[in-house]
Amino acid sequence: MLGMAACATLIGLFYTEELWRGKRDWEEAKRAFEAKGVKMDWASHIPAPVPDDQNVFAVKQMQKWFVGRGEAGWNDMCKRMSSATYAGLDIDSNTPRMLVAEVTIGLPGTPTPAGASVLQWDDPASRAEAAKLLTNALGPTASEPTSRYGVGLMLRRPEEVQPARIFLQCQTAPTERELKQFLPDAILHAHVDAPETNTVLKFEPDGEGSYRVTLPTLVNVADFLAWSDQLEPQFTLIRQALQRPYARMQANYVDPNAVPIPCFISVRHFAQILSARAECHYLLGQPEEALSDLTLMHESCRPIMEENEPMTLVAAMINGAVRGLYANTVSDGLRMRAWHEPQLAALEEQLKAVNILPPVQETVAMERVFSCHTLENTPKVPLVQMLMGIDPGGKSNSWRVLESRVLGALLPRGWLYQNMASGANLTANSGTLVDPANEIIFSDKVEVFNKKAHGVDHWSPSTFIIALNTPNWSRAWQTTANHQTEINQALVVCGLERFRLAHGQYPETLDALVPLCIEKIPHDVIGGQPPHYRRAADGTFALYSVGWSGKNGGGVRGKTAAEGDWVWPD
Repeated sequence: MLGMAACATLIGLFYTEELWRGKRDWEEAKRAFEAKGVKMDWASHIPAPVPDDQNVFAVKQMQKWFVGRGEAGWNDMCKRMSSATYAGLDIDSNTPRMLVAEVTIGLPGTPTPAGASVLQWDDPASRAEAAKLLTNALGPTASEPTSRYGVGLMLRRPEEVQPARIFLQCQTAPTERELKQFLPDAILHAHVDAPETNTVLKFEPDGEGSYRVTLPTLVNVADFLAWSDQLEPQFTLIRQALQRPYARMQANYVDPNAVPIPCFISVRHFAQILSARAECHYLLGQPEEALSDLTLMHESCRPIMEENEPMTLVAAMINGAVRGLYANTVSDGLRMRAWHEPQLAALEEQLKAVNILPPVQETVAMERVFSCHTLENTPKVPLVQMLMGIDPGGKSNSWRVLESRVLGALLPRGWLYQNMASGANLTANSGTLVDPANEIIFSDKVEVFNKKAHGVDHWSPSTFIIALNTPNWSRAWQTTANHQTEINQALVVCGLERFRLAHGQYPETLDALVPLCIEKIPHDVIGGQPPHYRRAADGTFALYSVGWSGKNGGGVRGKTAAEGDWVWPD
């Protein structure tokens, strides 16, 4: 009995000491932040109410379409429209396919079919020629982001496509895999100098030594515009709502777990439709109409995501994705030479105002406040279940539910306070990782910070919850840097195109653009040095920025966003 009593006393002393140590560490950390003017209590971050007639989200459709999980969001509204086929445009196994090429393998002695283009298997130039034949068969196409593979729009109608006829002279018959590497996804604007396994074109045997090459049926631009024109009343309503000066989503801000966030699915779909409309207008030679669609996409980011207070990482990352889509759509128009001087000047004004780094930086502070509030105010068992991903009211494994209850009961409250202090102190110097005002990210420092945040070196009771619950800041900042680079490069190329329209050629250096064609040249997000540019002998140019590695790779793309340089066009 004495032994059990002693054991109980020791356990009690352990929990008491851990609670004392945890509260002490947390109070010290909180005082240090508050001495710097940093508010650590959740209530101080609740946005003040605004008058309904000045609030974007007091327009009930804006709240309904773009806030929360989107059960009645924008995309659901689109699906209820007529011709709902175009609401998604995703390419999947059920999408009808169209014939784009007929390939005959020309082994020695095989006669050449009448009207076929002869290509040599071992000729390096044949791959580019094959891409050209497929492109000519389809006619003008646009990279359309609402489809899974980035293509979906063409000027012709499917019945107007004239399949290419290719006679491929070989010494031995290639495998289907080798054929896929030889015939690139040319209609996806793939780089013929970077072969990769074909993901969209399908090779169907058509007798001995012959193949039918098919592609998911693309959408005629006139048909897509006719469908999306039905959304003009909604576009008009959104434009009118955006005139209001404030954006405060309607929700219960007292509970941080109820803080509203933009509906990713609806925001993405809304942006994709506008991007697709702009691509259609490129093909139809209508730059002013394309600018109107892109301007709506650009202006919608401010209230829906960038002014979302308190800022959440989800909102910041959605903002970056939409801004990246916007920049890529602008770049598609530049690549297609669809823009004229008035639109280029307007796009420059929009692009130079875009800086997606500050919202992400703001989320570092908000994640700190949110995490500390959650750890301090959530009962231990529900907290453990949340960390374990258990829904006690759902169909979770009964043993895992029991395990979470046992762990919750045993977990010292003092450890929660220690994790609060550790997490807060970890982010104390996070401002040294980035310089949002000057658009610079120090990728090497971000990687060190992210490794430390996730506690990969060792386990500790004062950091294990932070390690489990901290976002992947490396991926967040890497994605942000990549999107901001896309924005900056689009801005530079707008200046280059304005110079070409005025002088008939691209300049020798980017300095020639300032100040008549561009106000100033944006520097690389990684490292802060000027972007790399060179004019080619054929009148084209190459433009690239140093990627996440921080090393100049000479304009060579990597296999992932973390490798190699970031080259325009992406």
